[in-house]
Amino acid sequence: MASSAIAPDTSVRRQSYLRELGVPALFGAIVLLGSATLLLFANVAALRGSLRYIEHSQHVLNRIADLETGILKDELTVRGYALTGDPQFLSLQKFGQIRSEGARQELLRLAAFEPQRAAEYRQVMANVAWHLKTFAELRGNGPDRATKVARAIVDPAIRAKMRTTRVGLVSIREAEVRDLGERQRLMAEQITRAFVLAMGIILVAFILSGLGIWAARLQVPPPRKG
Repeated sequence: MASSAIAPDTSVRRQSYLRELGVPALFGAIVLLGSATLLLFANVAALRGSLRYIEHSQHVLNRIADLETGILKDELTVRGYALTGDPQFLSLQKFGQIRSEGARQELLRLAAFEPQRAAEYRQVMANVAWHLKTFAELRGNGPDRATKVARAIVDPAIRAKMRTTRVGLVSIREAEVRDLGERQRLMAEQITRAFVLAMGIILVAFILSGLGIWAARLQVPPPRKG
C-alpha cells in the first residue's frame, strides 16, 4: 500500500515541476525571438553598409569606363578633324572632353573612400589630365596642319605617356573588379550566416514556446488528503 501511495505523489510532483517550468520556457522563447529580431536588424544595417561599398565600386567602374572610352574618342576626333576638316569632330571632341573631365573629377572624389589606393588614383588621374590637355591643344588642326597632329601622335614620349595612361586605368579597374567580387562574396556569406543563425534561434524559440505552453496547461491533480 505504501508504494502505491508514493507513486501518485511522485507523478504529481513531476507534473508540478513541469507546470512551473512553463512560464520560464515561454519567457525564454520571447527572449530568443527578441534576440533573433535584433540580430536581423543588425545584419540589415551591415548589409546596407556592404551594399554602399558595392554601389561605390560600380560607380568607380562606370567612371573608369567613361574615361577609357573618352580618351579613345579624344584621339579619334583629333585625327578625324585633321583628315577631313569636318567641324562636327570639333564639337564631338569638346563634348567628350567635358564628359571625361567630369568622370576624372568624380573618380578623384570616390578615391577618398579607398585610402589604400588614393596615391595610385591621383597618379592615374594626373595622367588622364595630361592626356586631355595634350589633345585639347591639338584641337583645330585641320587637313592643312595634319602633319602637326601626326608628329604629336607618333612622338615616342607622347605615345609612352598615352600607354601609361591606359595601363593605369586598366590597373585601377582590375583592382576595383577584384574588390567588387570580394565584397559580393562577403555579403553572400553574411546573408547566409545571418539567415542560418536567425532561423536556428527562431526554431529553438518555437520549441521552447511549445514546451512552455504544454507545461503550463498541465492539469496537476489536487493533493490527496489523509
